[in-house]
Amino acid sequence: MKSLIMTLILVSIGFGQGEIFDTNPGYIIVKSDTASIPIYVDGTLVGHTPINNPIPVLQGVHTVSHHPPSLRDPFIQYGLIEEMKQVYVFTSDTVTVYLNTIVLDAELKRAKLDYRYTNYIGMGLFFILFWQLWIISS
Repeated sequence: MKSLIMTLILVSIGFGQGEIFDTNPGYIIVKSDTASIPIYVDGTLVGHTPINNPIPVLQGVHTVSHHPPSLRDPFIQYGLIEEMKQVYVFTSDTVTVYLNTIVLDAELKRAKLDYRYTNYIGMGLFFILFWQLWIISS
């Protein structure tokens, strides 16, 4: 039984994927005007600026941003926002993306303020609905 399992493991290793990429990867170089900004490629954290090495990616369309995928607002997750750069990378090609993050602090404050107003409006509508249901039921 042990020899059968070892044989199956060795055979599966022999037929396994030999390389990470089936074709030559393309590369994305990210440059930013601010240090220690998190960089996300297709929603995955790849590091913080400055990133010295090019990021290997498969050929195709990729989004590069300094904002994480939104967990709070699912509509932002599936659409592009201003800070997202969408690039097409060819095989064995290198694309350079420049991210302007100087106004990042002001944008974050504005977004937090927008979310606060949205929450207040949502809570107000909830209480009005609850009050109407209470009036109807009594």
